Amino acid sequence: MSNDAVEAERMHPEGPLGLSAADGESPFTSQSPSPVPSEGPCVAELAPALDSAKALLVRSDNHTQPDLIAETRRKSFQKQKNVVSPTQAGDSLRRYGDEVPTSSRWTQHKKHFFILSSAGKPIYSRYGDEAKLSSFMGLIQAILSFFASDDDSIRCLNAGSHKFVFSMKGPLYLVAVSSTGESEPQLRQQLECLYAQILFVLTGAALTRIFETRGNYDLRNLLSGTEMFLDHLSGAFQRGSGYFLGAIPCLRMSSRLRQKIGNVLATGTPKSLVFGILIARDKLVTLVRPKRYSLHPTDLHLVMNMISSSSGFRSVETWTPVCLPQFNNRAFLHTYVCFLGTDLCLVLASTDKDAFFEMSEYKQQISQGLEITGCVEAIDDAVRADPYSIVEVEVPSLRHFIYKSTTLVQYTEPSLSAPYTRKEDRRRLLRAYQYALERMHARENPARVIFHATPTEAVMSYSTPTHEIYASFSPLVSKAAAMEGIAGLQKWIKREESSIFVPSAPVFW
Repeated sequence: MSNDAVEAERMHPEGPLGLSAADGESPFTSQSPSPVPSEGPCVAELAPALDSAKALLVRSDNHTQPDLIAETRRKSFQKQKNVVSPTQAGDSLRRYGDEVPTSSRWTQHKKHFFILSSAGKPIYSRYGDEAKLSSFMGLIQAILSFFASDDDSIRCLNAGSHKFVFSMKGPLYLVAVSSTGESEPQLRQQLECLYAQILFVLTGAALTRIFETRGNYDLRNLLSGTEMFLDHLSGAFQRGSGYFLGAIPCLRMSSRLRQKIGNVLATGTPKSLVFGILIARDKLVTLVRPKRYSLHPTDLHLVMNMISSSSGFRSVETWTPVCLPQFNNRAFLHTYVCFLGTDLCLVLASTDKDAFFEMSEYKQQISQGLEITGCVEAIDDAVRADPYSIVEVEVPSLRHFIYKSTTLVQYTEPSLSAPYTRKEDRRRLLRAYQYALERMHARENPARVIFHATPTEAVMSYSTPTHEIYASFSPLVSKAAAMEGIAGLQKWIKREESSIFVPSAPVFW
């Protein structure tokens, strides 16, 4: 076993989980895979990909220089970004890069993220060109240093409708400035995700080494070309539920189909494989893993964010080192990414930097296995049917809901329909869910049931040891009627649980 594998095992001891959560929630029990016949593996003849893979795996022994793995990968992503059309969905090509702090467009944004070094060097800004924000970043650094000189730290400032949230992560300072109404814990959670995204590219060990050697190093030299990941992630906070829930969405399909897919992935797994993940439209289909390893939702979110940040991943087999911070923030896993179809993406994480062709061969085996077992067409049908409609639940006055399984660390929700067809209406609903979640998880006087009625909707949240429900009803519904609706929703979830969640994941070794 490689040194990386030994280190990974030390960081994540053996356990029965497929997804792990910080609160001790126990996702994914294990199931034993049954063998699936295949026609035998074949290797794609990809000489250019081999040259690229070899280049990516060169590492510098000179600690005064940036890590060449990260540097080469940055150039790869930069090239990929430049050849992709800006109009293609999913690509974030710094569309706000021409904005400056003195422009009305820049000040009209309701939420900003800033990342800078402890020396005041700008690293990232959600809006505008970092180079034009040097004085602004310097002001942030001065404020934080003022408090640090008194052996103190500043966490949050309120200024009118704006909330300033600060997070100090070693040599990096992260700041959120928001007028969206989100709370300090919610904004801090988003800053944690952005920091994790930086570690995803560099590793915590490389980040520490760089700034120990050169305290005023310009980290943009290494992050250039990967800003699309940070941009896409920043936007996803406004669109998706998974980040504030700390859970993963799953593609709805029959349990029998999911088991067949899992069996295909678990057959003939390479020795260096750590995780094999199948994703369709940013939703988990299934995953395979060694028995002693687990995967945190944050790490899976980062993988999904990387894939959806650029359409360039759809056209080539990609081999790149990434760091999964919750799994092991000090080392890379070498990751193979390939689309098996229009919407179906395979991600294979390995401890072996030379395993590109082995993973490519394994991909061919998986592709053949899915064809032989008839899974490809069934997956396409599942993708076309997703997301499901609220009408299927058959609960009067229920407009929308989110159901989170705290034991599986997964969630499900129907498509957004009237009256949530406009962006502002969807964001209002998201804020209402965030407010309910914060009330339920408050340190003082947490509430198990919350009912909050407004002129636009009535939102009820309900918590048990195994699940949480956030539901939106007509504004005229009573609390008693809403509780009836929650009971009806629970019955529907119970019937459909095996299809809307991934209750078990195949394991090997």
